[in-house]
Amino acid sequence: MVAGDGEGNQDVELNLAPIIDCFTVLITYLLVTASFLSLSALDVGVSATGAATPPATPDNKPPPMVLSLQIMVNGDITLNVRGGVSGREYPFKVVAQDGKRDEARLLEQLRTIQKRWPEIAEASVAAEPTVIYSDVVRVIKKIQEALPKVFISGGST
Repeated sequence: MVAGDGEGNQDVELNLAPIIDCFTVLITYLLVTASFLSLSALDVGVSATGAATPPATPDNKPPPMVLSLQIMVNGDITLNVRGGVSGREYPFKVVAQDGKRDEARLLEQLRTIQKRWPEIAEASVAAEPTVIYSDVVRVIKKIQEALPKVFISGGST
């Protein structure tokens, strides 16, 4: 065995130029990409009480009619109108067609409800916990074609 000359230490210079070049390109890419992103806003409110319930009216007027919707995982959408003098509930259901939500039928049902109860100008929407978020957004946009105000409700309707 031949012993080394004892010069095991070597000074190695780290070349930072390629790393800096990579970061410069990466930052430029991220800035340019961010300028092409378009964020869409969904104009909805949050129902303060969870489920939509007719508010109490102190001046002896009947409670207003309230519309609430429940989006189901299987594609069905349940609509429920309640309030008025009797406090009665009027349930409606939009059944899914071939596993897909029937948005045209939903819009038709909303317009029928508006004709029967013209004082309804808003809706409260709730969804089962496993409903995909993009499906909820799609349904809310469809509701907004018929009703100006849509609220997201935390509880089931």
